[in-house]
Amino acid sequence: MSLGTRLGLFVLWVVSLAIVGTLVSAQTQTRRDPAPVISGNDIGFRPEGWRGAARTGTFVVRINGEWVDAVDTISAKRVTTP
Repeated sequence: MSLGTRLGLFVLWVVSLAIVGTLVSAQTQTRRDPAPVISGNDIGFRPEGWRGAARTGTFVVRINGEWVDAVDTISAKRVTTP
């Protein structure tokens, strides 16, 4: 096999790797709409994923017709004795 043939095969191989890499990366970039909210009238849960068999997500509240993330205001404090 001559040097020119080897060089040609190498260039063809690199080009095929670039094409396959582009196709694979294009398939992994799926865009999803925000998940629907499982809700009552003014409080709900927006599912985001799974942790084992448990559903993970965010609690939301409805303010002026728009779903907004609920923020927990309770914080743990250390109890000290005198």
